[in-house]
Amino acid sequence: MLFPKWLSVSRLRTEAIGRLVVVLALSAWVSSSPAKAESGVYVPYSGIVHGTEGAEPVEISIANETDTSLDCRAALAHWYSDELGRIAPGDRLTVTLWHDGETGVLNLMNATDDRMPVEAIWCASDAARARLDLPMTAGPMKTGPMTAGKAAASLHFSCKSGDEAGLSCATAGE
Repeated sequence: MLFPKWLSVSRLRTEAIGRLVVVLALSAWVSSSPAKAESGVYVPYSGIVHGTEGAEPVEISIANETDTSLDCRAALAHWYSDELGRIAPGDRLTVTLWHDGETGVLNLMNATDDRMPVEAIWCASDAARARLDLPMTAGPMKTGPMTAGKAAASLHFSCKSGDEAGLSCATAGE
């Protein structure tokens, strides 16, 4: 005999122990499943804010004062980006973002009306690129001209090419 008698287990006992292990493993898996959260039923994508309610529109305009076209993109949270548009030389691109006064976040709305937090706006030519400095502050944005009886916030940027800097996009008037 290879094993002592006290260590040997009958085939019947082995199958019973195997079933018990399987039942314990399944019950542990079911109880740790993320399908149920502490506050109720788990709903995928439940943290996404939909719509513009409670947010104020902010008009962002970017003037291209270079001699080449510029491509502008919004850098979004989680390493995504979205194309805002191409600006021909001497032309201007206007985009509306939505400012959440509680958090200071500027949001771009997608096709399904989800708020997509904007981390930065980049404009680039074939040879250079520049980041536009966006204010990320809680509270009301600076107001611009009156639209439909309400003050609209607006930010105006001007992109210029330079010898040392390559491309620079600064708030208009700087």
